[in-house]
Amino acid sequence: MSEDQTALLNEVSDVLESVLNKKVELKPEMNIVNDLGLDSIAVMNFTMALEDKFDISIPLNDMASVVTVQDLLDTLQTLRSAA
Repeated sequence: MSEDQTALLNEVSDVLESVLNKKVELKPEMNIVNDLGLDSIAVMNFTMALEDKFDISIPLNDMASVVTVQDLLDTLQTLRSAA
């Protein structure tokens, strides 16, 4: 994992911790729903918090293809570079 991705992972982890109000150790291979136990409302809150944090808009069709934390990191990097 590159230095940029590690920094992004830490930022995403901070956002998730603020949404869940608990400490979370994210790993790239983790399944966002199954491993983190997020329900649909938590996923939406997490998505909105990420949009606020990174000042981006995450299209729903992009989020539909996000399964793992690595998928999320890749999507965020793509959206941030396009902004």
